[in-house]
Amino acid sequence: MASREHRDGGLVRTFKLITLVVLVALAATIVQPARAEAMEPMTILTIVGIAVGVVLIIVVVVIANIRERQTGSAGEPVSVALDTGAPQGL
Repeated sequence: MASREHRDGGLVRTFKLITLVVLVALAATIVQPARAEAMEPMTILTIVGIAVGVVLIIVVVVIANIRERQTGSAGEPVSVALDTGAPQGL
């Protein structure tokens, strides 16, 4: 029996091992928590305000869609008529 090192593709396995080691090192670097810094109160209020606004917009859209489905209609369609046979004012 031949050992694995002598088979074809040994170089490919080496590159895969190096790639795996680099990816694990990169993941470990990314996962580490950053240094904790205090946030300003105004920044926190801005983020919370924007989040509340987004939630409110989503709620309004969802409620409007639910009510539209319950009534069974999307409103009256608008029709525009053009009479080309009658003479217009000169």
